[in-house]
Amino acid sequence: ADRVAVVGGSHGGFLGAHLVAQHPELFKCAALRNPVTNVGLMTGVSDIPDWCAVEGGVPASWPAPPSALEALWAKSPVSRIDAISAPVLLAIGLKDRRVPPSQGIDFYHALRARGKPCRMLTYPDDDHALDTPRTAADHWCEIAAFLGE
Repeated sequence: ADRVAVVGGSHGGFLGAHLVAQHPELFKCAALRNPVTNVGLMTGVSDIPDWCAVEGGVPASWPAPPSALEALWAKSPVSRIDAISAPVLLAIGLKDRRVPPSQGIDFYHALRARGKPCRMLTYPDDDHALDTPRTAADHWCEIAAFLGE
């Protein structure tokens, strides 16, 4: 496990965050782009609220009732954040409407509050894809450097 990393964006970031939280012994680090980290907080602000309901196995209803929010919390990476031991690199497009930037920013602050190793890159002019040439180059160079640490 000393050379295994997980890299993913959006739903892949959601899965990557789950992997380092549920199997911390397997991963050296995680690089996550615009990850979903708290599904319940995303239900009312994403352009894909139905994804939240399907992913959480709850009925699609807005506003989500407390029982649904509780179920969504339990299925979110943030609910297992204390188990994360691998360094995490987050890349956040601040104009993202699919996965609100607050998902990654809150996760970053929660990791830092627990003394977990993490870094956050923010891209003020980018949305969900982080695909402008300058951002893509910077993002992948940062990931390469992070994986080399």
